[in-house]
Amino acid sequence: MSSKGQVPDYSRQDLRKATRFVEGDYKGINPREFYRRLKRRLEEFQVANDFKYQTFGDQRQDLNILSENVGEKTGRIEGRQIAESDWELIGNGSLEYKPYGPHGALAIIIGLLLAVVGGLSQDMRVAAVGIVAVLAGGYMYLNTETGSFPLVRRDVIRVLMTGEVSERTIEDADETRTDIFANMSVIYAGDTLVNVYTNDMDDMSWTLRFALMNQVKRWYNSIVAEDYRKNVDDGFFGHLGAWTSRSVRNHRQPIENLQADFKNSFELREAYTETLLDELSADMQAQIDDQHDEVRSELEELADEMDVYVDREGLEPSA
Repeated sequence: MSSKGQVPDYSRQDLRKATRFVEGDYKGINPREFYRRLKRRLEEFQVANDFKYQTFGDQRQDLNILSENVGEKTGRIEGRQIAESDWELIGNGSLEYKPYGPHGALAIIIGLLLAVVGGLSQDMRVAAVGIVAVLAGGYMYLNTETGSFPLVRRDVIRVLMTGEVSERTIEDADETRTDIFANMSVIYAGDTLVNVYTNDMDDMSWTLRFALMNQVKRWYNSIVAEDYRKNVDDGFFGHLGAWTSRSVRNHRQPIENLQADFKNSFELREAYTETLLDELSADMQAQIDDQHDEVRSELEELADEMDVYVDREGLEPSA
């Protein structure tokens, strides 16, 4: 989805790069009726006795029928629709960080100041305290631990309808009317996306949040073009400056902003997902593979049901 809630532009080749995709060809069907039926069917998928997907797509802006006016016998059709599930927790990633990095950096600075003051005043006790503070600060700054952070997944189905439309004269018992019908190729593509979960950051230590924020920036920079890369300031002075922005909001908001940037590019969202999947254990990655298979089954079920619908409602049998 785009950041404005609109269905983004994508091609058949884009959808063929998806984790799973299924294609279908349909003849002699009203494209508007097909679009409405498709939307209803996507919304009918259930998981754990609840509806799974929220759909995005509006006929007025996402179903384009060109040369539809009466008297223009043929035209082209292009329609898009997206269905997204809610985010669901899937497991934890791991991250090596400095739990006392900011404390160590501050201790080093204080120790250096004490050592200088003691040296200038020839007070060896103050200088000695400063040296001890520098050594202790260095130990704290260099010490590392492995922390964990939660990851969530979302299933996404994208649909693209393309083909030709033509006018047909329909003779009912009481009237004769003109309507449009289409011969369409439809591709259904499914993916599972992964994000860092930010709602539980209150439970993390602030130094882990600081490290996670910078790690997300690194992942972001590894995916986007150089002109869009963010500054990662987690060196000595970055840890020292971290004391001024320890709140959850100061760490959560940059992560959410970076992940929101990917909404405008499905290709970047998939690249980010692949990066995060590397942080999961082998067991969790196997679960994601199983989820891919589940999405594939949904696509096949969707294509089969739309085929039955067209056979029942269309003017010609589907290919």
